[in-house]
Amino acid sequence: MNKHCKRSGNLSAYLDGELDEKTRLKFETHLEDCSACTKMLHDLRCLHGCFQTLPRQEVGFDLAPVVLAELGRRRTRPASVPRFNWWRLLPASFAAVATVSLGVFLGSILTGRLDTEVAAPTLAMFDPIPPGGICIGFTGCYPEERI
Repeated sequence: MNKHCKRSGNLSAYLDGELDEKTRLKFETHLEDCSACTKMLHDLRCLHGCFQTLPRQEVGFDLAPVVLAELGRRRTRPASVPRFNWWRLLPASFAAVATVSLGVFLGSILTGRLDTEVAAPTLAMFDPIPPGGICIGFTGCYPEERI
């Protein structure tokens, strides 16, 4: 049983009668095979029936003229073109310049002194693999000239 059907999006349109004839016939043949859509259609019909039993509420005034007047007023107003504000880029630009400058400064400090020699740590043992290192095969750890 397919719990989630991809075609279940047509259920509401089918229930409201909004599908064209060809799509409606295809969906009805799908409903014969898909139990998930059939159950969901039954649930939607029950929900629709429950909504029909609710009492009608009267608002007391008609809101349509107010909405239409507001839409007409907004439609006649010229659309403002958003302007590009270059000053919004200033904080990010200053941060980028400061970062690059700091990187160049620190890099020049680290590589600027060529007279200092870097001392490599040495091990007390003379093996090419440090203690605790992994050695793959005998020849990998001990070169042939040392055997």
